[in-house]
Amino acid sequence: MEDLILYHRLHFAFTISFHYIFPQLTMGLSLIIVLFKWRYLRTGESRYNQAAKFWAKIFAVNFVIGVVTGIPMEFQFGTNWAKFSELTGNIIGQTLAMEGMFSFFLESTFLGLFLFGEKLLGNRMHFVAALMVAIGTQASGLFIIATNSWMQYPVGYEVLENGRVVLKNFSALFLNPW
Repeated sequence: MEDLILYHRLHFAFTISFHYIFPQLTMGLSLIIVLFKWRYLRTGESRYNQAAKFWAKIFAVNFVIGVVTGIPMEFQFGTNWAKFSELTGNIIGQTLAMEGMFSFFLESTFLGLFLFGEKLLGNRMHFVAALMVAIGTQASGLFIIATNSWMQYPVGYEVLENGRVVLKNFSALFLNPW
């Protein structure tokens, strides 16, 4: 049994080590894309728009790889740390669900609009699409950091009689000093 646990943890270590690269990369790239689109709106120089579109393609590839490596990680919480997930799922499940529902859908919807809708949207709305992608990526990072911070330094919670952990202070989760 100990070997099995070791293999599961090594599998998770591989997945998270590989996945770790992509959210950070997309968070930075989204800001670069917004900067180039903003410069294009201000100056009208097409080189800024071309740069934004180039980096958007790089962003899209990294976004897809991040999704493909990120989804298994959420399942691995349940398989590799089943007891931890059972006891704390009420807390870490909230932030991971918020990341999926708010950030991922915001990012993916507006990324599609940004990549394929420039002619339909016009320059200003195309900029807004880039801005919404950037907001989604930054919010995604916030939710993931809040989850990780709580796992490292739990705050604002209460342990019930059955051992389950419930959140008592929602703001403490996001203002965690860790």
